[in-house]
Amino acid sequence: MWQVMCNEYRQEKKELLEALHKGRKMSDLPKITQPTLIIWGEHDQVFPLELAHILKRHTGDNAELVILKNVGHAINAERRKELHKCLKSFLIDSLHSPEEGNHDVGSTED
Repeated sequence: MWQVMCNEYRQEKKELLEALHKGRKMSDLPKITQPTLIIWGEHDQVFPLELAHILKRHTGDNAELVILKNVGHAINAERRKELHKCLKSFLIDSLHSPEEGNHDVGSTED
């Protein structure tokens, strides 16, 4: 599985990453008005953590930024349980008691 994820469409992935880092400005992104969950790995080597904070500022008060500690880019592979917990909290628990803001999740187990 990892072989497929890493090697297929290698050129396309490279071009995408170069485009994202080169000229894409946050002001070019459309405003998102619905509640938004941004989940980011603290040690993401593909998209630096700084981009998470920029994206959060761009999306505004309707966005919640969750930074998973000691995790890289492949959150779904590295920390499935934490990802599930974040998604469940955002999608289900927030219906009963909405909370906005930033959260750090520091658990190291999976």
